[in-house]
Amino acid sequence: MGSLYWRVMALFWVALVAMIAASIGVTSLLIERDHAVAVPPQWLRALVSDIAREGVHQIAQHPIADALGWARTQSGGPVRVSITPLDVRAPAVAPPADTDGGREISTREIAIGTEGRRYAVTVHWGHPHPPHPSSRRLFWIVLAGAALLASVLVSLLLARYVALPLAQIRDRARRFADGDLDARVGILRIGRSRELVALAREFDAMADHIGRLILDHRRLIGDIAHELRSPLARLRVALELGRGGSSEEIDNAHQRIGREVERMNRLIGQALDLSRLESGTRGPAENADLATMLETLVADARFEATPRRIEIRLRRTGAVPIRAELDLLASAIENVLRNAVRHAPEASVIDVELRCDDDGALALLRIRDRGPGVAEADLPRLFEPFFRTADARQQSGDGSGIGLAIARRAITRAGGRIVARNAEGGGLEVLIDLPLRAA
Repeated sequence: MGSLYWRVMALFWVALVAMIAASIGVTSLLIERDHAVAVPPQWLRALVSDIAREGVHQIAQHPIADALGWARTQSGGPVRVSITPLDVRAPAVAPPADTDGGREISTREIAIGTEGRRYAVTVHWGHPHPPHPSSRRLFWIVLAGAALLASVLVSLLLARYVALPLAQIRDRARRFADGDLDARVGILRIGRSRELVALAREFDAMADHIGRLILDHRRLIGDIAHELRSPLARLRVALELGRGGSSEEIDNAHQRIGREVERMNRLIGQALDLSRLESGTRGPAENADLATMLETLVADARFEATPRRIEIRLRRTGAVPIRAELDLLASAIENVLRNAVRHAPEASVIDVELRCDDDGALALLRIRDRGPGVAEADLPRLFEPFFRTADARQQSGDGSGIGLAIARRAITRAGGRIVARNAEGGGLEVLIDLPLRAA
């Protein structure tokens, strides 16, 4: 139990004690007032006499059974009414008198019933005596003790209801901070109020997101290290071959070293781009014409595809205005084009089509190659960092396995969407949707 538990308990307890003390004080004042306010004795005597005369009237006008029923209806509280025949033994009745300052008043009337018999109508009014001061003091002490005990129990329960869920959430937060990425609050054991349940869900959502980021970064670091081993190993071999070799072998080694250094430089640059995208760091958004940007990117891709006699066909409409981080968006589209060129067969065709949707709200970009496509089971993972299909693993191309991951994050950050699917007739088709800039 932390200090929060006892602070909450003390707060509830003080509030309850204050309420109980106020209630006891008000009740005591009301009781004392009731005892202090006395009805004038002359009023009580008049009331008692009226009841007795009414009893005489009932006996004289109605059968005795009805008169006895009337007497029972009149008796109650401080008033007692009795009708007693005088020719039978009856309890003695005090004469009309005041006792204890008007607290008790009695009267007696004689009546003759309808059958000629004589009856005594006795009416007695008695006010309850106030309790003795010591008795009242004991009563209030017992009542106050019971109220305090009940307040302690209620305060403990309320404090437990509020503090324990927070302690449960705090424990999961500490475990998560200590490196347990699977620590989650889940279902609260107690105190499942709407606010605390919402807090627990938000914590679990935050933990899920942070856990994925940490795991992705760990995997990214491991994958980068793995990817760098291959060019480093080739660099070492090239250096060994270049030592003491012929001039041709030295030239070949220099060329190999240059290619491997360029590949490592490109891999490190892409890793930095991916880290920037995942960290949420944003650059300035700029206005541009996507069609013009695409023409430049296609021209670069054609230069790369020329040695393999791959034709890239570009079909586009007019200007397509967009607003985005242009360097990231260009890198995303370039990565998709490079991926298509890399997997397209020699002397094949790559289709690139850009148009606006019918509503004029989206730019639709389609890039299709005529390669082997991707297994349906691998399509959902195609945009994960360093994921490669079985066919790609068997190839020795220059792909880093990170380009499509950068493309997805850049397109998503621009407010768009990117998906990949196997096209009819063979090949992979990548579809990109981007919001158009408002005029």
